[in-house]
Amino acid sequence: MPGTPDSNRPPLSAAEIRTAPLQVPQHDAPDPNGFKPVEPPKSTVVPVKAPPAGEVAAPDLAPSMPTGQDGVRLEPNRFPVGEPPQLVFAGQELEPLLVFNPDGRRVYDDRTFPWVLACRVFSGSGNGSGALIGPRHVLTASHVIDWQALTVSVSLVQGSTPLASAGATHIMAYEHIVDVTYSNADDDYAVVMLDRRLGDGFGFLGCRTYDSDWDNETANWFNIAYEPLLHATAANFQTGFFLDEDDFDLGGGRMLITKTGDFLKGMSGSPVFGFWPEGPFVVGVASAGANGGVFGNYNAIAGGNNLTRLVNKARADFP
Repeated sequence: MPGTPDSNRPPLSAAEIRTAPLQVPQHDAPDPNGFKPVEPPKSTVVPVKAPPAGEVAAPDLAPSMPTGQDGVRLEPNRFPVGEPPQLVFAGQELEPLLVFNPDGRRVYDDRTFPWVLACRVFSGSGNGSGALIGPRHVLTASHVIDWQALTVSVSLVQGSTPLASAGATHIMAYEHIVDVTYSNADDDYAVVMLDRRLGDGFGFLGCRTYDSDWDNETANWFNIAYEPLLHATAANFQTGFFLDEDDFDLGGGRMLITKTGDFLKGMSGSPVFGFWPEGPFVVGVASAGANGGVFGNYNAIAGGNNLTRLVNKARADFP
């Protein structure tokens, strides 16, 4: 169960968000234009052990947005794009793997909280997505990190405009995942500590432990990510998909299954979040897709108490 009173309630519906302004904690922010691109430094891996099953629930972590913003939009401003390229093999048009018809992703260009918080993550030979989860913290997937190179850089891009970038000084994860499997997808997350406090300028998401009572009960989940097939630089968002916690996963890390959320490779590490009266809270990280098997076709989202605990530790150890 989540760590604060009433945090097991489901996220607000679209109607509730429109009629009840969100009470998001705020902080004084420097000018985001002061952040400049830098070369990524060599990162230090911070050893951290996964807590045993049954460990006391980790407390929720509140989001925060810069002062001076008038409310929070339910959806970001769209970014106009042309028709996506067709994928053709042997004369037949192919549909992208594990994007369920109809494709719910939409490209956007929005500099407001929380839509601006999507990050592109580059690490050695790997790349993916992530999001600001603290003043100097980015949440992504463990398998997005190149654990041999140990160089990580992140950038915030809206539309075709780079807004800021930073390098990573430290990386924290339970498992250094290279290949995602059914046995490790539930702990497929990492927190990257930046050499610049981008979250002070742009804000950051909160983190909350997913509650199995929400299984297939609400589709009020959101995702922001980058995917080159949709657009080379602009981020995309989606909402209206269901989650279902894997009943056979009993550890502190939990795999959340979605058969209606659309994810491709570049979206690995991107946040799945909902809106509560206190603002947006992440409950999972996009991990991998499975084609067939006992659950059929689905996308796996890494979540559970281990996720909240990892972000708690990262924020506490590297404030």
